[in-house]
Amino acid sequence: MRPALVLEAADARVLVDLAIDAATAMGVPQNIAVVDAGGALLAFHRMDGAKSYTADFAIAKARTAAGLRTATRALAEVALPGQRGYGLNTLCGGDVAILGGGVPVTVAGAVVGAIGISSGSVHQDADVADRAAQGFQAYTQQSQATGSVS
Repeated sequence: MRPALVLEAADARVLVDLAIDAATAMGVPQNIAVVDAGGALLAFHRMDGAKSYTADFAIAKARTAAGLRTATRALAEVALPGQRGYGLNTLCGGDVAILGGGVPVTVAGAVVGAIGISSGSVHQDADVADRAAQGFQAYTQQSQATGSVS
């Protein structure tokens, strides 16, 4: 067996803060969801002004990115009629998100969870998620020695 890296609650808060910073810089309030590698919700934050209806979208995007270990924006093209993944979004009771805004979170090459963003355009959601995930990689490189991600 090999030891597994685990995303913890404190790490989820860091991801939420990174996403808030990115969304604020963009001027687009967002719903932010962070899940562990198994898709269990670790953190959720709805920024003031974010569309309340899209809160569930953020969670679905995060769960999909964690479970399939891929960014949700990559799924949109393969889920089109005639493509190999057509109907993908209907699986798991419709809980598979194929809109951009879900991104796996990796540490040392392993997927430890994912972040899902929703309330802006698909491109804005994906950009905020990318920025948060990339910021978290930089954060973990600085803090792995302290045990923040174990």
